[in-house]
Amino acid sequence: MISICRAVALSFVAFLLVGHASASDSQWVRPEKADGLLVWGRHDGIVFGLPSTPDWGVPRGLIRVGIFPAGETGPKLLNYIAVEPVVDLPTSRNYKSYSEMEPSQLDAGKQGKRLWVDTSAGPDAWRGQITTLQREGQTIERLSVPICVERFNTSKAYVRLIASVDSDHPSEVRFTVFAQDDSPPIKELTLSATMGNFERLRLIWLADQVLDSRKLAPDYKGKSFTADSNKYPVSEILRLPGGDPIVYASSNEADPASAKTAGWPYGLPKLTQYWSVPAGDVQPDLRVRVNERYDYWRSETPVFGGIAFENFEVRQKYVPGQMFIFGISPKEPWDLYPGPEKLNPYPLDTPAP
Repeated sequence: MISICRAVALSFVAFLLVGHASASDSQWVRPEKADGLLVWGRHDGIVFGLPSTPDWGVPRGLIRVGIFPAGETGPKLLNYIAVEPVVDLPTSRNYKSYSEMEPSQLDAGKQGKRLWVDTSAGPDAWRGQITTLQREGQTIERLSVPICVERFNTSKAYVRLIASVDSDHPSEVRFTVFAQDDSPPIKELTLSATMGNFERLRLIWLADQVLDSRKLAPDYKGKSFTADSNKYPVSEILRLPGGDPIVYASSNEADPASAKTAGWPYGLPKLTQYWSVPAGDVQPDLRVRVNERYDYWRSETPVFGGIAFENFEVRQKYVPGQMFIFGISPKEPWDLYPGPEKLNPYPLDTPAP
């Protein structure tokens, strides 16, 4: 039976996420009403949200992720997550779609696919469902939100996902991905963090090396992304003690918020951002992909301090129900990584104001 996704009214400010939690919700952040701002997550960790109705919110087609900074009354944006399915067609040509780039057929051709809560999961799906589970002898709470993505144009890909946060991992959003029943066969269903230039992420941490965007593309000053050639296979990815691959992205600056830039001022604490995949979901073709930009998105303003990574993702063969985990931490990768070998610190810059 074909899954039917029905839209609810969504409202979201592009760069300011606002949400509240009642006293009974403790650390949980959940919407207060169906036609209000749709933001979910944790006061003590990460939050995620959806773009607005067709008449409010740019850019469209992207899931927002953010945090509650200390002393703030609402969470603020850190990065965007794009949905990028690849359809394997009989013609042998693969069609890759981008949720933030394709025009919407539901919203009069505006750029960016519509994202919405799947209310076929229940009339209160917009609140997110809290369930309990047992993990290592502890009772864990999980907040889950079913999200639909408008059908893509050229590829006809039609996908959905479940975004969830667990109380024992409050700084991670788990994205479980699915193709809709009437979608063409999906080859890959990737989630890409697309706004690395906001925090000026210049370091990607692999098993045997640290990629520095300034060294990968030292002379690039073009107006688009660098070539789609920076791909690193699973054999080059760090592994957590349980076997989960993990790749960290961090700023080379000791305090990104201290820089006085004419571009996108970064006012949050310094955070390591990362993608991980549960060991049981790993496919042989798992790989890390990154690209860089010299200018800030949709501007001619060079990124403060030099070229930085913009898109940061892990890609692999699609299997229904596979999970991708996006996480954040105030620790540097060499203090965060719990693997068998300690990572070496990377020299950090303290930029002049």
